[in-house]
Amino acid sequence: MENPAEAFFGGMLIEIFIACILYGITTLQTFIYWQKYQNDVPSLKFMVAGIWILETVHTAFCMQVVYAYLISNFGAFEKFLDINWGVGITVIVEVVISTLVQAFYVKRVWIMSNKAKLLTGFIGFVTVCRIGFGIGSTILSYHYPEWVEFRAHKSSLVTVSGGLGAAALVDVLVALTLSFYLTRGRSTWQKGSNSKVNLIMLYAVNSGAITASASVLSVILYATQTHSLVFLGLVEIQGKLYANSFLGSLNARSHIRNKNTAAQYPSFEFSNSSGFRAVAPPVPKVEVFQQTVVTNDMGEQETDFGMKNLKGGELV
Repeated sequence: MENPAEAFFGGMLIEIFIACILYGITTLQTFIYWQKYQNDVPSLKFMVAGIWILETVHTAFCMQVVYAYLISNFGAFEKFLDINWGVGITVIVEVVISTLVQAFYVKRVWIMSNKAKLLTGFIGFVTVCRIGFGIGSTILSYHYPEWVEFRAHKSSLVTVSGGLGAAALVDVLVALTLSFYLTRGRSTWQKGSNSKVNLIMLYAVNSGAITASASVLSVILYATQTHSLVFLGLVEIQGKLYANSFLGSLNARSHIRNKNTAAQYPSFEFSNSSGFRAVAPPVPKVEVFQQTVVTNDMGEQETDFGMKNLKGGELV
């Protein structure tokens, strides 16, 4: 006889393990951020701390869901049909995390596009729609007590597919917009900055592609794997991907800024007014010490020390 737990919960169990590993990476990235970027604006520090706290809560309730299905109701396979109360909490916390991260990227679009209201407004609208669909899915998870009933209603399909689809659309739009404006801005920077611009573009496209692919795959699994919770496990992973994408973009600043330091490149820093600004690294100074030894007629030596400050590039 086939074990019902394997087909129903096996895939999600593995995905929860992966989510816990990603939570460990999130914690590590948070620690690195607090060690390296202590001069960031307070609002950004609060956001980093808030996302880590939300990730901790999200991971705890993911473990609660696994414990309830596999330990508390061990052997009671009929309990697999019930929607555990912790599922709704994990969904709404994941929505909050993804919304915060996407709002951070939308702000980048606002700055890079020179405050293009129509473009930024549209991306912001889709982000708000994502919040609405997420809240709808959470409410329905408490309204319908069983998974069979939950999946049988079209409203559930609309909220789940609509929320994940909106998240994927925002990720794609943000990645394409940032890539477009970074490419167009090359002409205003020095030629040596191309490698750094390419690195920023690569990160933006990759992070957007990963989270968007997770959203699309979750919709496909929800529609096809009707007797499994594998789609839900991927949704839990998606929240971890957003958190690590956000923290990775912050921690990568020093790496990008220090790449090919021999040339002068623009870099992004945070300021209290706009949040971002393009700056060039300071011109290095070289101190040259000169020692002159003079021997007079008496055979005595006189030593003269001199010092000159040179700007970078003057010492040939």
